[in-house]
Amino acid sequence: MELFPASWAWWIIIVSGLLMFGSSWWIYKRSKVNDAETFMVASRGVKWGLIAASVAATELWAGSLLASAEGAYTWGVSGLWMYWLPTPISFTIFAFIAARVRKLTPNGVTIGSFAKMRFGKAGHIIFTLIALWIMALFTMLQIIGGAAFFSSMFDVSYTMISIVLAAIFLGFYLIAGLWSSLVTSFIQYFIVVIILLGIVPIVFFQLGGPGEIYDMAMANLSSQPEKLDLFRMDAITGYFLVQFFSFGAIATLSNYAWQRAFAVEEGGVKKAMIWGGWSWAPLAMVSSLVGFVGLAIGLNLEFATDVFPRVIADVLTTPFTVFLAIAVLFAIYSTGSAYLGGMSSLVTSDVYEEYFNKKATKEQSLKFIRISSIVIAILVTIATILLQKVSLLTATLTVGAFVGAPFFPIVLGLWWKKTSAAAVVIAISTSVILVSIFLLTNIIPQWIAYLICILTSLVLTVVISLIKPDNFDFSKLKNENIA
Repeated sequence: MELFPASWAWWIIIVSGLLMFGSSWWIYKRSKVNDAETFMVASRGVKWGLIAASVAATELWAGSLLASAEGAYTWGVSGLWMYWLPTPISFTIFAFIAARVRKLTPNGVTIGSFAKMRFGKAGHIIFTLIALWIMALFTMLQIIGGAAFFSSMFDVSYTMISIVLAAIFLGFYLIAGLWSSLVTSFIQYFIVVIILLGIVPIVFFQLGGPGEIYDMAMANLSSQPEKLDLFRMDAITGYFLVQFFSFGAIATLSNYAWQRAFAVEEGGVKKAMIWGGWSWAPLAMVSSLVGFVGLAIGLNLEFATDVFPRVIADVLTTPFTVFLAIAVLFAIYSTGSAYLGGMSSLVTSDVYEEYFNKKATKEQSLKFIRISSIVIAILVTIATILLQKVSLLTATLTVGAFVGAPFFPIVLGLWWKKTSAAAVVIAISTSVILVSIFLLTNIIPQWIAYLICILTSLVLTVVISLIKPDNFDFSKLKNENIA
């Protein structure tokens, strides 16, 4: 495919960046962000609809567009439902966890706010480290996805695009923190929705409709009939179960989701999370359809991640490819700023204020969170440049390895008073070590490794807690001034 001029990419980036900075400045002038707490959790009374749109926009990253299409291109018809299903389930589960957390720790800021009081110092450290690891990896994936996409579509370098993308979502996040992320995500979500719901039907129309595409698929996949099987077993074990056992709990370990749980109006916690997760799902479904179209028209790609832009470029005219670039860019902005905010909030609230400067003033914490955001963005960008182009689907399925281990300890810690801090630390540590060994040695299938990780964590937490229970008094959480 012939590359488009670099000037096109820069115009798209400049105009979109100005829109994001302008929106952030507008909310900054109205939100009175003058301390770290407001920077991290807004006003704690944000309308649930805005939080839901922010959740949907954050999950609507490059993977939702490119990796979901890659899944259908790789696994066929079965890939149409396997990418998107775990995430809305995850947010539905998290809706009840978030409501419980908000009730018990109304002054919380991060996942560490709960872990510190419920599981002590050791539990706090382990939850903070895992949450930071997840935030870092997913922030990196945003830049990788955007840089890989733009460098494959336009005559621009991967390195330069990586730096510019990180600088833009860092820049507008620094203006007003979570408020910046919420308002820009709201704008970004609807822009991506409009573009996707415009482009994909036109692709189907251009190719003659669903019936014609099905006929093409039957002809081009005659030697690969398994790709027309909606419930092929190797796809269920190699794709869906890997997704489900890693991302079935992704919301519970994403600090950006915890921030929004503390920021939303108290009566809207469940609605925000459930609507946010399920509002994202249709867009991932639509993107998956494009991957199947790539199979139907017989695309032969070196990198399966490229299937979405290749379909648009081959089937439609140039303006539609530009529209897709805009959609990908806005998706990266919203998710990048959300994950960056999740990381800097953890570093500030759970590292700086907890272990280095317990008497930090509001001004010192606000200054620190802005500085830490800059440092984190630089480090993540360097890592992104060193990695260069990777399969977004493979990377996504791999980085979810540590999501399952802390899930049941959190759930048990919220509802079962016997859950002990020692049990949680031992269970999570053991499970993470196990899953790491399994992934490095590849001695068992990935989905089984993830399942063992989850079950090991559950069993150890229950058994050790029964042997040496904490008998925790939940009223301590509510009465403690965590903020």
